Amino acid sequence: MNRKMMLLQLALAGSVFAQTLAVPERAPAIGPNHKLACAAGTRQIGGPKSDLGAYACLKSTVDHLRIFHGPMISFDDGGHVVAVGQMEEGSRSGTWKYFDASGVQTGATDFRQGDYHGRRVEFLPNGKLKFEENWVMGKRQGPQKKFDAAGLLTITEYRDDRPVTK
Repeated sequence: MNRKMMLLQLALAGSVFAQTLAVPERAPAIGPNHKLACAAGTRQIGGPKSDLGAYACLKSTVDHLRIFHGPMISFDDGGHVVAVGQMEEGSRSGTWKYFDASGVQTGATDFRQGDYHGRRVEFLPNGKLKFEENWVMGKRQGPQKKFDAAGLLTITEYRDDRPVTK
């Protein structure tokens, strides 16, 4: 198959992929007395207008350090939810979702022990996928997909956080 035909097929497939995969959510509605599901041994701190700019669960370690552990909701200066995720022993873990001030999801990132680990996506203002990256312990791995505003797909293969040249 010639290169032009292959690029056209990738562009068409990417356009369909961008349409079907993009499912941005709305930011959760969080009231002034919101209660997080903090685990035993942790306590809730903060709020939208606090110095922390977030609701979070805090625990003390055996060394008397205070670390975030449990759900966390971050706010901008206007009190809008901008990030929702989970902290584990002071580091981001699991899937974090990001929102703009109007509550529209702008992206999502999977974490493990504070590093990108798994899928990372960002959405265009129209809700279509802008990019999709694959990460393994903080390094890009495998195909990294980027879409332009028209939905045309560019794929760059990565190994150990470096583009693979063929």
